[in-house]
Amino acid sequence: MSGSPSAAAGQHSSSSAVPAAPATSSKRSTEPLPDAAAILKEASVTTADAHSVHLALSVTGTVENMAVTALDADVTRRPAPAARGYAKIAYRGAPAYVRFAVSGGDFFVSQDNGRWIDYGPAGNLYDAAGILSPGTGLADILTDFVDPEVDGRDVVDGVHTVRISGEISAAAATRIVPQLRVAKRTPCTVWIQEAADHQLVALRLAAGDDAVQMNFSNWNAPVAIATPVR
Repeated sequence: MSGSPSAAAGQHSSSSAVPAAPATSSKRSTEPLPDAAAILKEASVTTADAHSVHLALSVTGTVENMAVTALDADVTRRPAPAARGYAKIAYRGAPAYVRFAVSGGDFFVSQDNGRWIDYGPAGNLYDAAGILSPGTGLADILTDFVDPEVDGRDVVDGVHTVRISGEISAAAATRIVPQLRVAKRTPCTVWIQEAADHQLVALRLAAGDDAVQMNFSNWNAPVAIATPVR
C-alpha cells in the first residue's frame, strides 16, 4: 500500500490527497490467525479511549451528496471535538483543494487573508471531528460487525495488521459517513494492528461500486487545534 499521507494539519503536502487501499501482500507467518470477534472488541476499547488521530480519507466512485472526496487532517476530541487539515471538495463541478477546520460543529475554510469562512454544520460536508466519539464513531463500528472473519495479514504503512471483513448495520455506517445513505447492512473491512494495543490502522466502507477508505496513524499524539478566526 502506498503510505498514508503524513502531513500534519497546517502543513500542506502534495501527497495528502488520496490514500490507497491497503496492499494485499501478506505477512508470512505460521501462527494461527486471531479470533475476529476478540480482536475487534480489543480494538474497540482502544479506539474508545483514544483522544486524537491523524486521518487520511478518500472516496472511490461517487458518494451522492458527499462534497468532500479526499481529506488529510488531525482530529481530536479534547477539549472538544475538532479537526484541521486539507480537503479536496467538489465545488461547482470542479475539485477545489482547501485548508479546512471543524470547530464547534461547523466546517470552516481558510481564505488567503488568513480569515476563515464558516460553511455551517460540518455534517453538510463531512464531520471528521465526529470519528472519535466513543458512542457513535469508530469504536461503535468495531462493535457492530456481523459474522466478522479474519481474511489474512497485511503490512499497512509499516504496521503488521490483521484484515477483518464482515458487514455492519446501516445505522453504524451512516453515523460515520452519513452521506452513504445505505438502508441495509454494509460491507466493511478493517485493518487492525495485530500486536500491542490493537489500534485501528485502516477502514473501508463499501456501498455498491462506491467506497470510503480511511487510514489512521499517530493515535494519541499531541494535537492542538485553535478556533478559526473569522
